[in-house]
Amino acid sequence: LYLMPDERRYLQTKTRKKTCNPRFDETFGFQVTGRELQERALKLTFYDVDRDKKHQVIGHVLFFLKDLWPWEGRRLVRGDLEREVRLSPRELGQVEVSLCYNDNLERLTVTVAHTRHLKVDKELRQDVNEFQTRVSLMQQAKVVKMKKTSVVKSPDSPSFHESFHFKVSPDILDTTSLSVLIVTGRKADKVVGRVQLGSFMFARGKALEHWNLMLTKKREHVCQWHTLS
Repeated sequence: LYLMPDERRYLQTKTRKKTCNPRFDETFGFQVTGRELQERALKLTFYDVDRDKKHQVIGHVLFFLKDLWPWEGRRLVRGDLEREVRLSPRELGQVEVSLCYNDNLERLTVTVAHTRHLKVDKELRQDVNEFQTRVSLMQQAKVVKMKKTSVVKSPDSPSFHESFHFKVSPDILDTTSLSVLIVTGRKADKVVGRVQLGSFMFARGKALEHWNLMLTKKREHVCQWHTLS
């Protein structure tokens, strides 16, 4: 469960086994002000968990809280699962990333290719049009190694075409994630946006699907676009 547009914090139910009609009967609470209710949405994402504890997305359902107002006690609402749901958050731009995992070499390769429509504050845009991408390898949410691209000049869609290699053994893939951070400014200290790629513990949506696809297509380069947040 996510209180959108924040997808970094979530609550989850217990896993229900051996049923296609699970009943959860669990209650969760989010701290939110009355003013924020009009701008928030509740997103529920359902996963199928296989024997190897890999999570495959079944579908999502989105409830806009403003449509449920006024609230009078408990309400039962229903919705059909959809393969993909979208809000309209502030668009920060997109980045194209390629992932490749070679299990024989225990090597994770990350390629930062293109970006498009990066959003930068007007004051900063008048000052500088330089961008850099930082790729951080993380273990259990802690940065263990960070690598940077060269600085590229562009109005809003720089292309980097740089690859980075990280040593990652198969037994720690479940606790591994990647942070792709795009920065700008004369000191490269202004964050444009980021993407978090990794296992179910660290990533959601397309970022999680990209990671899982990399694991199923070992030694192949899997390239996808991601929206910055």
